[in-house]
Amino acid sequence: METLDLLLVFVTALAGGFLPLMVRWDGRRLHLALALSTGIFLGAVFLHLLPSLPTGHDHGSLAVESMADGQGLEAEHAGHEHSTDAVTDSDHANLVWMFVLLGVLAVYLLEALVLRTHDHDDLHRHRAVGWAALWGLSVHALTAGMAWSVAAGHDDHMGHVILLAILAHKAFESFSLSTVFLLGEIPRGKVALIALLYALVTPMGALLGQSLLGVLGPLGQDLLMALAAGTFLFVCLCELLGEVFHHKDDIWAKLGLLGVGVGLMVLTQSLEAGLG
Repeated sequence: METLDLLLVFVTALAGGFLPLMVRWDGRRLHLALALSTGIFLGAVFLHLLPSLPTGHDHGSLAVESMADGQGLEAEHAGHEHSTDAVTDSDHANLVWMFVLLGVLAVYLLEALVLRTHDHDDLHRHRAVGWAALWGLSVHALTAGMAWSVAAGHDDHMGHVILLAILAHKAFESFSLSTVFLLGEIPRGKVALIALLYALVTPMGALLGQSLLGVLGPLGQDLLMALAAGTFLFVCLCELLGEVFHHKDDIWAKLGLLGVGVGLMVLTQSLEAGLG
């Protein structure tokens, strides 16, 4: 993993985040862009976040470590040894999926009890969705950087595989994040700063990868991913889809863009599978 690779990830994410800021959006165009972004988010949660969580037979984070080490049998044996600690594989998975539910409830309660006030419900709700999306994407980006660091440290080829996978969807996710914040009428300068900071997350995860893995451990990594997945489930299904189709105009265009967004995530998932 070289400095040029880190810079490439940063620039790709930054370009995606800045693209929505280069257009003066009216309400119609913004909702069309949001349809595309919502499709990308749906693809991210169902094709990237949720499949990475453990199901009771293995640990999601252990799978990352075994991929990086290239030692499937040893990693599997290590996973079974880990189950002799305080939690078994099944307990581990149950706890992780409880955190998915916690992520869903946390965003709902934040919106329902804290941010809905008086005449500005919609605006506050849109902003809450933006911050929730930022949290979920940042966790996803951080763990991707950590996995990249571990893989590159063990196998240059695997490091390049993960780099290509990160580049494949980083710009799309950054674009979607900025679009959601614009919908919440966040000032463009602040959106640009958010895009800049988000673009730094994966390189930071890569630089601190080994240290962060040691601090968090397998359970800590899985719980973070579970919270992010729960956040995205609520944001996508309960907020963004409703906002996209709140107005009935351009219904077919919105459906098409929603499908394109999901399709882009399907392509990145296929690319990751093919490269792996």
